[in-house]
Amino acid sequence: MNKILGVLIALGLSSVVLGATTDNEIFLEQVGDTLTLTIDQVGYGNKFGGTIVSGAVATDMLITGSSVTFNLDQIGNQNQLFGPITLDSSAIDMVFTGDSNIFDWSIGSTGSADSLDLDLAVTGSSNTWDFDLGSAATGESLNYDLTLIGSTNVFNTDIDYDNVVWNWEITGSRNNIWTIQKEDNQSMIWDFEGDDADIDVTQMDEDQLLTVTWDGDDADIDIIQKSGTCPNGVNSCSGIINIDVDSEDATVTINQKDSTD
Repeated sequence: MNKILGVLIALGLSSVVLGATTDNEIFLEQVGDTLTLTIDQVGYGNKFGGTIVSGAVATDMLITGSSVTFNLDQIGNQNQLFGPITLDSSAIDMVFTGDSNIFDWSIGSTGSADSLDLDLAVTGSSNTWDFDLGSAATGESLNYDLTLIGSTNVFNTDIDYDNVVWNWEITGSRNNIWTIQKEDNQSMIWDFEGDDADIDVTQMDEDQLLTVTWDGDDADIDIIQKSGTCPNGVNSCSGIINIDVDSEDATVTINQKDSTD
């Protein structure tokens, strides 16, 4: 069954790429377990669908299953990645190289997305990212590693998972990072190097850990940590912030409290 499915996917991708005019485009709808999916898009204006519309594709990019291994490389400028996926016990490894890319993606917005291992490496500038993990359907267990090298990038990330380990490594100036972590047992470790950054971090619910190392001038960092109300029988719901800043003209604001208000 998996072999047949793999053939069908390959035929679908080939027909779309051959029919494209100036840009590389992929439509994909996949349902099934134990899939290994590897996609390389190289060139100007790559698009991997789940809508887009004005620049073509318009829809698909629906991936549903468990024990999925998904490897995607987009190399070039003005790439676009859209669409929802729902995966359990799966691994995603993505590499993006180029400028002015748009990433608007959701994982687990309509179903379970437990035990996810996500590695994302971005090299480039003026990229825009809107990433929802867990969304309406809360997930369990996320290991997320992000490496960003470049300037003037905008990252908006919403994580709705229990048991999260999230490691950021960012190098570059004028990056704008906004993120919110919901649910229990959140561990976030950020390592920044660069000037003129605007960082907003919110952690909500029980047992939160935030570790930040910052080296760069003119940083504006806002941190909100709400450790929540402990459930019955639990005496301590911790919120811990460990921040190391080496900066000139930095503004750092921390709001830490034992409530979700």
